[in-house]
Amino acid sequence: MRYLILAGLLTCVSRINCINFPFEATALEEKDIGNFSAIAFADRSTASPVYDGPECKVYPGAAAWPLEAEWTRLNSTIDGALLKPVPAAAVCYDGPYKNTNQCNFLLRNTSSSRFYINDPLTVLAMWPEGDTCYATANTAGLNCTQGGWPSYVVNVTTVKQIQAAVNFARNKNLRLIVKNTGHDFFGRSTGFGSISIWTHWLKQFEFLPEYSIGEYRGMAARVGAGLESWELFSMMARHNMTVLVAGPYTVGAYGGWITGGGHSALASTYGMGADQVLSLDVVTADGRFVTADANQNKDLFFALRGGGGSTYGIVTSAIVKAHPPTPVLGSSLSFSVQPAANAPANATGPFWAAFDAYHKFGLDIVDNGGTAYSSVSRIAPQSGGNAPSGASFSATIEMPVLMSRDTQAATAP
Repeated sequence: MRYLILAGLLTCVSRINCINFPFEATALEEKDIGNFSAIAFADRSTASPVYDGPECKVYPGAAAWPLEAEWTRLNSTIDGALLKPVPAAAVCYDGPYKNTNQCNFLLRNTSSSRFYINDPLTVLAMWPEGDTCYATANTAGLNCTQGGWPSYVVNVTTVKQIQAAVNFARNKNLRLIVKNTGHDFFGRSTGFGSISIWTHWLKQFEFLPEYSIGEYRGMAARVGAGLESWELFSMMARHNMTVLVAGPYTVGAYGGWITGGGHSALASTYGMGADQVLSLDVVTADGRFVTADANQNKDLFFALRGGGGSTYGIVTSAIVKAHPPTPVLGSSLSFSVQPAANAPANATGPFWAAFDAYHKFGLDIVDNGGTAYSSVSRIAPQSGGNAPSGASFSATIEMPVLMSRDTQAATAP
């Protein structure tokens, strides 16, 4: 299905684009390609709705894997932005990268630093790459391998670098992935034998007091794809306005978050993150750099707003709606049950009745412009006797705009 989507987009995308930031002015041109056909643009006239290429991507060690000279030439074309990193925890294992001091830092200090956020490989969780090289003080009998991490990473600072990498991956039949901050629960920011487009440092911002496009008239902001939520909070304070961002501070606000939908504390008030987008600058599967908005590339504009990260193209920047300052106040709720030994099987009944009541109450929360996040977990049964398992429930309720007393009233039983 994805091949059909990409082939269709290759035939319908307009080349008109309007750059938001200087890094987008540096784009790949025919003169940059020369006789280096590996980075040539795709020919839209040959695009087919039916994919008839190889079933699998080329992987390291395969006969068709690019030669070292080709990787070197790609690196030269993109101004030295091509990295070949090893897993961060390689410093803990015997081998050429072992460094006891750096390993101790990983084990003791990374939780209070931005080391992993700023690492070109690291993602939210280890499982997507196979957990093949984790930080540990005891590595006896263990090995560190590249696992599901990409083979190469492009440390993006210009659109040209993205275009060249996209073309290289397509023409060489390599797996291509995109990583901003790596907060992807589906593991799409990793991939064995892949070339990774790392957009983390595209952090430019510009506030627009007045902006109009289509039917929209109002405040807006130009935003680079690499901006994180915490960086946007400071911009909101500086310009006395609100833009929608993800709740966790280190999530990239304008990459996979908006292309995946983008839920936040303000979703019931202003809509999803995808609803905020007025314009997108994007590198498409053929390597072209285009703008998608209500006036041009409309199908692409529709697809990118919630169609899934890395599916239709690589977003470099966006123009998004800005709203009046909107404070968010929160309230928490929790309850649990732990049946005693030999308690009846229905001892947890009141707990689940409360659980159902909370979810019915969720309609009132949303109607008041709020959102809520909840979780339930199992509690192991008490030892001795025949006791059923217990359960614990917790929820965080967020209410925009309302004053504290109104929030308390809206969340009262």
